[in-house]
Amino acid sequence: MDITRVILYVVAIIAGGLLINIGAWLVLVRLVDRVGSKLKFHKFVAVRYLRGRFIGLLAIIGVSVSSCTLTTVLSVMGGFSDDLKQKILSTNAHIVVDAFGRDMSGLAAETDAADSTLGQMTHWRDVVSAIRQVPGVKGAAPIVQGEVMLNARTNNNSVLLKGVEPASLNSVSGVFATIEEGDVRYLLDPALLFHRTRGRKQAAAPPDDTAENDFDAPPLLPKQKVLPAIIVGRETMRSLRLMVGDEVNIISPLGDIGPTGVIPRSRPFRVGGSFFSGMYAFDERYAYTSIKDAQQFLNKGDHISEIHIAVHDPEHTESVVAAISQATGKRLRVRPWQELNAELFAALKLEKVVMFIFLSFATLVASFCIIATLTMLVLEKGAEIAVLLTIGATPKDISKIFRFEGILIGVAGSLTGLLNGFLLCMALQHIGLPIPPEVWYIDKLPVDISAVEFLAVGVASLLITTLATVHPTRVASGITPVEGLKND
Repeated sequence: MDITRVILYVVAIIAGGLLINIGAWLVLVRLVDRVGSKLKFHKFVAVRYLRGRFIGLLAIIGVSVSSCTLTTVLSVMGGFSDDLKQKILSTNAHIVVDAFGRDMSGLAAETDAADSTLGQMTHWRDVVSAIRQVPGVKGAAPIVQGEVMLNARTNNNSVLLKGVEPASLNSVSGVFATIEEGDVRYLLDPALLFHRTRGRKQAAAPPDDTAENDFDAPPLLPKQKVLPAIIVGRETMRSLRLMVGDEVNIISPLGDIGPTGVIPRSRPFRVGGSFFSGMYAFDERYAYTSIKDAQQFLNKGDHISEIHIAVHDPEHTESVVAAISQATGKRLRVRPWQELNAELFAALKLEKVVMFIFLSFATLVASFCIIATLTMLVLEKGAEIAVLLTIGATPKDISKIFRFEGILIGVAGSLTGLLNGFLLCMALQHIGLPIPPEVWYIDKLPVDISAVEFLAVGVASLLITTLATVHPTRVASGITPVEGLKND
């Protein structure tokens, strides 16, 4: 969609919103003409006072615009949050089981699936088998992971290397379904990748002005041997300027002990593919290889670091977590995705609350138009107020007139604002507002319409506009017949 069509859509939406507000005003006036005689005294007078006043229409438009803005912004923020949540659930585990951070003293008799010293899982095959039998579990995958450095010709990048069983991981995560280049089969059979790239020349490394290199640069031709494959994210491919088949040197800080201390362990790998998960941090942070190659390189033996689990209902993981905890024993820590991402979603929730509070000030500003409208009306209608008082109206009746008038403006503005906001959100959902995918990792603005949020905005608008009537009604009820007639 080009920018011209977007501008036309925006103009059409704004024009439609104004027409809705004007239409609501006209309907209100016509309705009063038809049912005016059936209204109570104070309601009839209030509507008659408001009829024909352009500033009343402006007050309704002000409340409507603020309500529309608030609902639209909250819906867009909810769309971003929901999009992030869906990406997390599709590419990450719903539940993670590990042996880290537990006091395991005195529990050795229960299970020896965890190594209390290294925080690694030993008899993990039995644990994985037990987890897969738990009701509600969709799949379980053993994971070996460690922090490493990718050393390419042009740059270095720190990643979290994950050793996986592709078949098991496919039952837990959809990350391998997002592979853009290469093939996941290269993890299991690196010889296929070797034959694909055999004899291909690689780009020369850029000149190095330093006195000596930290690592020897690889030769211009690929080494004529089969290397273990690694699959990295799109952002890692871009930052390191890699292609499928290129060699990278993986360096682990947890190396062997030498005469001068710990010597980092390094090993060449061959790039077997790249994935695009839709999350920048994921594509820039994670790299995958086979579980055997990861265990060998990270010196894990036959141990694993974690077990990633997928469930059939990610929104309700409490019962599954309890069942897994019972099946695996107390020595293992079981955490659902809500706990793993608690800080992220708490920040998003706080951001939405703060945005709601700040945008509510727009409604507060619009309420000043209501205050001005009613105050001017009180000053203009002083003589008529005096007449009403002399024919039997009480100060309470006078305050009801202007209070109802303010509430009428608030209700009309809030309802039209909610309607405009709903129509705008529906238009954004079905038409879509294009945004740069290279910046936001999505091609159009996400929108999530929440009935609860619309209701909260409506209640907040009505509350603010009702409070705006307090001062004018107090002034009106304090007018005496003498004060009202002294200027006439």
